[in-house]
Formats: sequence, C-alpha cells, structure tokens
Amino acid sequence: MASVDEKNYEWFKKNLPELMKNHHGKYLIIHEERDKGAYETFESALNDALKIAVPGEFLIQRCVGEEESTQVICSLTKLPNFS
Repeated sequence: MASVDEKNYEWFKKNLPELMKNHHGKYLIIHEERDKGAYETFESALNDALKIAVPGEFLIQRCVGEEESTQVICSLTKLPNFS
C-alpha cells in the first residue's frame, strides 16, 4: 500500500500539466491528493500547511516542470527543531 507521501506526490505528477497553467514556480500544499494552496515562498506554504494538517499528512512541492524538478520538496513526519 502506498504511503500518504507517495499518494500525494503521484497526484501532483499526474496533475502537473494543469497545475503548471496557474501555479508555475509556486510552492503547493498537497493534502489528501488535492491542491490546498499555492504560495510564493516555502515558509508561507509550510505555515498554512500546519494549520490544516499535521506533519506526515501533507506534501509541499514546488510547481515546476520535470526538467526543473528536484522531486519532493518537503514531507515532514514531525516538526523540526530550529532552535
């Protein structure tokens, strides 16, 4: 069975052509195999993602083409300790 991360990333790849039309270069929150928002910065995407889901239930992915992609940008299972 595929993990939540795998399902969300597969959904992103499948829908990338459509997502690129409106969100090219932005950071997307993918939660429950749906686009939950597009953001200019990773930080703003992460802040909003944490308002709708717990780490491990969402993916933050930059919306770029295959040639620009670095694959999964952020998939947390727990919050990092930045202190």
